[in-house]
Amino acid sequence: MLSFPSDGDLSLYLHIPFCTTCCSYCAFYSEPINENTAFLNAYVDRLEQEILAVASRVERFATIFIGGGNPGSLSAEQLRRLLVAAKAGLSDEVTVEMNPETFSEAFFDVFSEGLVTRLSMGIQSMDDATLNRLGRNARRCDNLRGINLAQKAHEAYGIELSFDLMVCLPGQTVDDAISDLKEVLTLSEADHISLYCLTVEEGTELAEQVGLGTTTVLDEDGQQDFLSRIWAELGRLQFDHYEVSNFCRNQQKSRHNMVYWRLDDYLGLGSSAASTIREGTVSRHYTQVQDLRDYASSPLFSGYEEEIVDANQQIEEYLMMALRTNTGIDKQVFQARYNQDFDTLFSPVISTLDSSWFHDAKDLFVLTEYGFMVLDEILLRLALEISQALDRLYPL
Repeated sequence: MLSFPSDGDLSLYLHIPFCTTCCSYCAFYSEPINENTAFLNAYVDRLEQEILAVASRVERFATIFIGGGNPGSLSAEQLRRLLVAAKAGLSDEVTVEMNPETFSEAFFDVFSEGLVTRLSMGIQSMDDATLNRLGRNARRCDNLRGINLAQKAHEAYGIELSFDLMVCLPGQTVDDAISDLKEVLTLSEADHISLYCLTVEEGTELAEQVGLGTTTVLDEDGQQDFLSRIWAELGRLQFDHYEVSNFCRNQQKSRHNMVYWRLDDYLGLGSSAASTIREGTVSRHYTQVQDLRDYASSPLFSGYEEEIVDANQQIEEYLMMALRTNTGIDKQVFQARYNQDFDTLFSPVISTLDSSWFHDAKDLFVLTEYGFMVLDEILLRLALEISQALDRLYPL
């Protein structure tokens, strides 16, 4: 059994690794549903039993997120079983990802029971040529149908809506991206947008295409110009840029994703799922290493590998997550969590950073939007300082 505290807030992530096909850019673990249908029932059975075992030890889960892959590969009844096992009706937020091509009114019964509060749909683009270049299963007509059904769910059951869009895509202009954004917001009452800049992930089909020279992506300067213009458009539409890739209005932040960015406790179940659990000064990562076939045919709670995270790595992870948000690092929280003074550790390196990248106040250290653009550079320089600073404070 996985080790986790039963007396505090715990969030739950469930991974559904079935999808129609894998998109060219996607680095999340998934496998084609048509080639693995024989494993679907057994996968859901084991996942349900693991959820029940964990849920028996906690009063409720603070937030729940079902992702993939494509959870729309499940039947409505299979999804309902997982949500009921997780006592979803007690959670503050329950998000289910759905791809537009597999979303249907069959899932509305789950919404009507109050088991889901939030729907996250991957649209990526409203242009057929762009969708084809991305290797998406959905076409523009699928996206239109999916958005329409999502809006119906919002009107009928109060489901919060979030849509994913991708930018800096091959052949895409800023005007194309803004047109996609405005169309989605015209067709729906979504108050949350996840806006992802195309990233070339090692091992993906896109990475192979870029390596062969058959696909060209924007360089860093091109990406920064692209992003600054579409971020400005989202600001004009009254969206708060609360995390590097996430925007909301009417305070509809993703509560579950905030758990990740605060490094609060969350448990991941299912093939390839990850967990972060803190007990006192000890932090544990769990990673599920079985593929979906092994997961479906193996004993409960097998395949979860544990890693103890050392003090330096804990601080690095906190910086990596917290600096993604517009609330940044609360220095008092940092002190309480790691028994270290943020300014003592990092003031020397912060003094070398471009002042347009951050705001450094008595209690907070927060990146600006321009700082978001160079987040990787900032994190690298802060991470290099951690070991050196701790060595200065605690010499052998």
